[in-house]
Amino acid sequence: MASYKVKCESIEISGDAEVCPGSAKCLRGETYILTARTPEPLGMCARAFSTIHPMAFALRWSERMEWEKADHVDVICPDGFVTYRLSRIKD
Repeated sequence: MASYKVKCESIEISGDAEVCPGSAKCLRGETYILTARTPEPLGMCARAFSTIHPMAFALRWSERMEWEKADHVDVICPDGFVTYRLSRIKD
């Protein structure tokens, strides 16, 4: 069974801002490595993580999903402020 780490990077914040206007204050370009635990040491917005998790889980435990069009998947937080790019880290 495949097991990958998943890179999660904030690639866009609405309105070309550098910081998310939500409560977590995510920065453009912030990168997290998702493994068996939630991102550390700074953590990430719980609302964004709840949206990212299903896609990250699929990327972590599979070789390729039918819905993947490229080597990454973009996910928008539920508030619509931040776009995250998920990609597999192959060892």
